[in-house]
Amino acid sequence: MLAVWAALPLVAVSVLLALRVRALHAALTGVLMVLVLVATVFTDGRDQLLPGVVSWLPTAVEVLVIIGGGIALSRIMAGSGAQGVLAGWLGRLTGGPVATALLVVHGVTPFAESVTGFGVGVLVGVPLLVAAGFAPHRAAVLGLLGLCAVPWGALGPGTIIAARLVGTTPDAMGVATAWPNTVVTVGVGVAAVLMVPGGRRPGALAAGVLSGLVLASGILLSSLLVAMAPSGALGGLTAIAAHLAWRRVLGTRVTLPGPVSRALVPYAVLLGGILASTATVRVLDLSGPSTAVSSPALWLVLTCLVAVRWLRLSPDSLGPLLREVLHLWRQTALPTAAFLGLGVLMVVGGLTTPLGRAIQATDGLALVAGPAVGAFGGFITGSSAAANSMFAAAQAAVAEGVGVSALAFVGVQNAAAAALTMANPARVLLALGAASAGLAPQDHPTLPRVTREVLIVCAVLVVALGLWNLLLL
Repeated sequence: MLAVWAALPLVAVSVLLALRVRALHAALTGVLMVLVLVATVFTDGRDQLLPGVVSWLPTAVEVLVIIGGGIALSRIMAGSGAQGVLAGWLGRLTGGPVATALLVVHGVTPFAESVTGFGVGVLVGVPLLVAAGFAPHRAAVLGLLGLCAVPWGALGPGTIIAARLVGTTPDAMGVATAWPNTVVTVGVGVAAVLMVPGGRRPGALAAGVLSGLVLASGILLSSLLVAMAPSGALGGLTAIAAHLAWRRVLGTRVTLPGPVSRALVPYAVLLGGILASTATVRVLDLSGPSTAVSSPALWLVLTCLVAVRWLRLSPDSLGPLLREVLHLWRQTALPTAAFLGLGVLMVVGGLTTPLGRAIQATDGLALVAGPAVGAFGGFITGSSAAANSMFAAAQAAVAEGVGVSALAFVGVQNAAAAALTMANPARVLLALGAASAGLAPQDHPTLPRVTREVLIVCAVLVVALGLWNLLLL
């Protein structure tokens, strides 16, 4: 019976989200229900509530700053024209349909999403595909499949949340996610080539697999050797470099014009700063507050300040840009904070333990259901951070109950939750808007058709991740 009570907040939030209630209101409803349950049913956790919440405040602040920094950087890059310069340069270097699709799915979109987040990768990748001659519908679907590195989107706030809820480090959770996320990157690569002309040839399918492995390898090696935060961006850069190197082998002249070099400087500051500060922390063996110098939150803020000066935004544009960033931040950060509060309260209030015990009896079924639960959270919230806040702690309890590694199990859930964000209606609408720009209404791609095709790919990925759990955990 305790498990039934403990599940009520999650069930209520899921139902409210499915009924299209605003994410903030749904999450706050769940928070209120947890507080009532701790006061009436789970009274043993009452004394731990306040100290537990206070201990989580630094994590909450870091996540909220990362969200704000990612949004600000994306708007600065777009408003200055730097984003358009980079997209145009890559567009001129692409090859046939298969090569172009894979460059966007495994390189451009993952990189843009990793350094900014919140669907910006779609806004970069989809117009590039349309300009390369893809039909708007196909461009929208392929652009969404490019959200295959979302665990590292916006430098990984969702992965940070999952790590802290499980009681491990973000770097450890990054590695635990990078292994199963190989299923996602390879899966979307195969799906992408099957959707374009000439994609059913054995060579094209092999290219889809190889391109996915290049992205996955870049993410994994960065996670193992560097840190979690920049791994998605470094993986995306690895894939872009591999594709451009292949284009050069085929005879395409690859150069780096001055405007492109200039547009890349903010990204170089961001990644270079994180890499240098992470190395400094390790070499000097720093601990405690000193490790904040390597926080992605700090480097996003510094990069935004550099970008404003370097890209020479006019003073008149700064006011409207700041207002837009604050508006978008409120829309994204407040629901994320509420979902994080829900997850923290469930952990410190003792609600996750009976959930894990209840699912323990299902044995193998729990291993298959884990990715499906994470995927459901990613689909209905459109955010791996929100999905992990809702389910990561409960999933860790399930893992301990069935005798597998909680870190590895939640890593798979993180990959599944992130993958299903590509089918979230808000993300699909973002892709449709990017694909429909300049088209007559009758030529716009449709929401049901795009969603259906992306969901089919996602369903296969979730089944594959369930098999991963059964075979490897």
